[in-house]
Amino acid sequence: MLGNSVDNDQKRRIDHVVNYISEHLDDQVSLETLAGVAHYSPFHLQKVFKQIVGDSPKQFMIKLRLETAFHLLVIHPQKSVQQISVESGFSSPAVFSRAMKGYFGHSPEQIRHLPHRAKMKLLHSITPKSFPDQPPISGDARQDRKATIRVIKRGSVKGIYFLTAFDRPGDIQRAFKELNKIAGVHGWSSPGSGMYGLLGPHQRNSYKAFLPVNQEAEGTDKFTFTEIKGGTFATFTVRGDLKQVNKAAHYFYSEWLPDSGYKIAGITGFETFTENPAFTPYYQLDREIHIPIGPAD
Repeated sequence: MLGNSVDNDQKRRIDHVVNYISEHLDDQVSLETLAGVAHYSPFHLQKVFKQIVGDSPKQFMIKLRLETAFHLLVIHPQKSVQQISVESGFSSPAVFSRAMKGYFGHSPEQIRHLPHRAKMKLLHSITPKSFPDQPPISGDARQDRKATIRVIKRGSVKGIYFLTAFDRPGDIQRAFKELNKIAGVHGWSSPGSGMYGLLGPHQRNSYKAFLPVNQEAEGTDKFTFTEIKGGTFATFTVRGDLKQVNKAAHYFYSEWLPDSGYKIAGITGFETFTENPAFTPYYQLDREIHIPIGPAD
């Protein structure tokens, strides 16, 4: 995704823009606003953004809106298509339906009536494919689809992050290595296995390798902070590639959730690790997925 001519400063600026877009999907954000976030001219932002991300800022925002809307249709069946169209930043249900049909090949109503497995297959058919840097999964690393689900409470935590793509495991490990190095350079406490991965609803540039840091610590002014909100979470452990994650997620959504007394409370979750993700290949990590939940209505 990144060319050799892209430097760390450019990547950091575009990461800020990507994060801003993801946090303002229901707003009408102008190119001038995004250029201000990056401290570029609108023309230069368009050029660098396209070089790093592969889409223009407008194209990227539309794709994220559509993929977010897809997840909202899945996890909030009680909400109307009109509600979701507004929450996803579309001007009307008609515009929303046309956009979904054009992108996914199905209307919002049709997507809602698909079996869960078919929904996930449809979503992954239009998102970027996995790159060939994932190791083969050995027999003992494969897991049964019936994940053990626990319900836990966790507090909020703040820290710094690097953005990468969820389907590039090599890039994920490199991001954690960089965070590990930064912690050492600034004399922050060794992160060990205490780092997190923030899971957005899109594969493209939505994975945040996250390092908990005290915002008052020396050197933190150079980085953008984000917060993992505390609350109640359903958790299950996975190990392996996207196929293994999807099996566990399918069991969670289709079998555990309907009779649990809970509903999904948000589209962004996170994962924790039993080992330092900077030094263990991503697909060989035991990863505890945390999905925000709340009482069912």
